[in-house]
Amino acid sequence: MFARFRDDSFYLPGSVVTPDNDLSLPQAPARHLTLDDGRRLSWCETGHRHGYPLIYFHSQAGSRLEAELLHDAAFAAGFRVIAVDRPGIGCSDFKKLRGHSDFAHDIAALLRHLGINRAGTMGWDGGAAFALAFGHCYPGQTAFVTLLAPVAGRPVARRRTGVRMLTALVSAFVYARHRVRGSRVEQCLARLREGLCYADRKQFDNPWIYRLLVRDANEAVRQGGRGVAQDSVLSLADWDFEPAAITAPVDVWRGRADTLSAFCHVRVLQEALPNVTLHSIPGQGHFFFAGSEAGAASGPAADIFRYARSALRA
Repeated sequence: MFARFRDDSFYLPGSVVTPDNDLSLPQAPARHLTLDDGRRLSWCETGHRHGYPLIYFHSQAGSRLEAELLHDAAFAAGFRVIAVDRPGIGCSDFKKLRGHSDFAHDIAALLRHLGINRAGTMGWDGGAAFALAFGHCYPGQTAFVTLLAPVAGRPVARRRTGVRMLTALVSAFVYARHRVRGSRVEQCLARLREGLCYADRKQFDNPWIYRLLVRDANEAVRQGGRGVAQDSVLSLADWDFEPAAITAPVDVWRGRADTLSAFCHVRVLQEALPNVTLHSIPGQGHFFFAGSEAGAASGPAADIFRYARSALRA
């Protein structure tokens, strides 16, 4: 499925990191860049080798491997998807993040390394706030922002004192929970499936998608739970950027039956962003973009990239 990109993926800058995962499911090779502070930043690429660059920000419990869910649609639409592990996740070294904007500077360094002047951004679930933060910090390098089933937090002005206190109390629990999560990924996914809508359960029942989700969850905690825990805490934290200052067009996609991303997150985005469009998909859930029965040329994932392409022409 991914051979069209990976057969000649060696053309990319950076040395290859070979994860010791189950090789029965093909995957894009991880690559790494040594940043100025000595940390290793890891990423992989799917989609079209010569396509328009798109930075993918993974979910708060996932890793760069999630981007493989988008490969066929990205390839068909002519997008080069660059999926980056956040600090402490996958193969990226840990760093304490003070806010979402801290990671934007790592992405800017990667774009310089790859010789890319301008790119689109895409964030799924908890990755949405990181995609927005990059758009705020580097407006000249952001062509558009696409958010999938966002769990996006809220601006500081919207946050109540009680919620700040709740965030502090929850933080300790989250860190403890993710320390042991790696040893029982499939058990956690089985429990997650029970609360999903019908469309998402069908996605889980797809063997290829399920194997990828298991691999992705294991990859997220390959260094332990610290990185995923930090991500989870940041999903409750105030934004450290001003959303009203984001000039790039923002498209928000959400399945109406989504049980993991509440509509209140979309409402916050609609009220905070100056140039936002909501796309609501009937009967679909959190994993609405993961594959298409009709193939890469149609379905939600194809629609996502079609709108992204139109943003480039605007």
